[in-house]
Amino acid sequence: MAGKPVTLGTTQMGWRDTPEEAHPYSDVFSLDAARAHARSRVDAHAALVARAGEMGADIAVTGEDIASTSYALTYLDDTSIFQTLTRELHSYIVETLGAVAARHRMHVVACFYEPEGDVIYNSAVLFGRDGAVMGSYHKVNLPIYETWQVKNGDDFPVFETDIGVVGMLVCYDEMWPEASASLAMNGAQIICHPSAASIPDWKMKTRAMDHQVFYISSTGLHSMIAAPNAKILADCGEQDEAAAVAEVDLAAATRAPENFWEYIYSGIRDHRERHLKLRRAEAYRVLSDPNPPALKQFPPGGLADTPEAIREAYEKQKADYLRGLRGEKQLYEWRWSEED
Repeated sequence: MAGKPVTLGTTQMGWRDTPEEAHPYSDVFSLDAARAHARSRVDAHAALVARAGEMGADIAVTGEDIASTSYALTYLDDTSIFQTLTRELHSYIVETLGAVAARHRMHVVACFYEPEGDVIYNSAVLFGRDGAVMGSYHKVNLPIYETWQVKNGDDFPVFETDIGVVGMLVCYDEMWPEASASLAMNGAQIICHPSAASIPDWKMKTRAMDHQVFYISSTGLHSMIAAPNAKILADCGEQDEAAAVAEVDLAAATRAPENFWEYIYSGIRDHRERHLKLRRAEAYRVLSDPNPPALKQFPPGGLADTPEAIREAYEKQKADYLRGLRGEKQLYEWRWSEED
C-alpha cells in the first residue's frame, strides 16, 4: 500500500577559502570583515536551500557550519572572537533560514554553532514549514579541537513532522555506528547529516540499509540521498554548488514483496518492523559499556585533552595555518593517503 510521496532534498557547497581579513590567524584580521564573511556564507547556503525548495523539496539539508566560523573556533589566542560571532550571528541565521523554509513551505535542516545560555553547541537545527524552529540536535561526538570552545550533546532526539520522523547527526558523528542506530531506535525514518567531510557512498548505503531509513548527507562533494534498500537516489556529484532531490514513499520503502521468504516465516512484511521486533537487546549490552573489553588492548590516556596537550596541538595548528597564509605548503592534511 503506497503512502504519500515525499520529496527529500540535499544541498552542496564546495570548499571556500576564508579571506585573510576574516581569518583570525591573519595580521590583517578584522572582526567586521569576519562578520560580513559569515553572513555571506549563510546567504549562499540559504540560496541553495531555496533552490531545493524550487525543485519541490519537502525537506532540504545544508552542510556543516554554514557561517564558516570554524577558524575562529580553533583560535585560542582570543576566544572572544568565536564567542562574539556565534552570539551575534544566531538571530541572523535563524531568520534567514526560517524565511526560506516559510517561503517554500518546506522543512530545513541547517547546521551552525548555537549559543544556549553560557555554552555553545555545534547544532543541526530543524525548521518547520512555517519557518519556526522545531528543535535542535547538539553534536554528540566532537573532535578534540571542537571541545576547546564547544560543549557536546548527550542524546539523539527525533522530531515528528508531517513528512515523517526526522533525526539529525553532524559530521564526526558518522564514525560511530551507534549514533545513527540511536536515532533509528528513537524512531527516525529520515536521518539528515550535515557534514564538513564527504561521506562515501558505501557508508551511506550501509547506514540506510542497516537502520531501514532514508539517509541524507550534505557536504562539499557528493552530497547524497540513500534509500533503505541501499540505493543512492540522488547525488550532487562534484559540482561546486548544487541541490538535488528525490521523491520517495516512506511507507512503501521498507516493505518486502509478497513472495519474500522472511515475510512467510515471520508474518511481518515490513523490514523495519521485523528488525525491531526480532532485536535481542539483552545480547548487545557491551555496546553501552564505557569500558568494553576491546579498550584493554590499548594503554590508558593518550587523548590530547589536558591543558598542556591542547596548547601543544594549538601551537602546531597555528604555525601550519600561518604557513598557509604565507602561501607556503602546509604540513598537515585532513586525510591520510592510501599508502600511509
